[in-house]
Amino acid sequence: MTMWQEIKQLWQTAKLNLLHLILGLLLASMGIVLLVNDSFFYWPPEWQWFFNNDLVDAFAIIVGIGLIAFVFAGGKSQLANAVLLACSAFFLMMLVVLQLGHVLVVHDYSRLLSIVAIVAWLLVIQYLAVFSKTVKRRK
Repeated sequence: MTMWQEIKQLWQTAKLNLLHLILGLLLASMGIVLLVNDSFFYWPPEWQWFFNNDLVDAFAIIVGIGLIAFVFAGGKSQLANAVLLACSAFFLMMLVVLQLGHVLVVHDYSRLLSIVAIVAWLLVIQYLAVFSKTVKRRK
């Protein structure tokens, strides 16, 4: 099998769960950005040490890589889909709350656009949780 055939086969596999793949890339890249920036969160001041911790950033990277692996493994496991989407929603909701705190308490209005974008991704996760091909409906 040539390299182009392998790439074409990978693309065919990825197309079946493309939103999962994009979400995985988004989470992994968010985790990397947060890993590089050790002072991204400055509110609440008592919890800076926790939210700027590399373990929180690694969680996002691991979930992102998990979603990418889920896609290229065929995306058939209902349990893996549920766990990965729940972890994604948890992390993104934590980001929304923290960003909203920065806007409301510290008046850092530059974070408003990211709040809108993250809420949009939370709606995508809701869509995936309801309409994903791996979700089996009871009759």
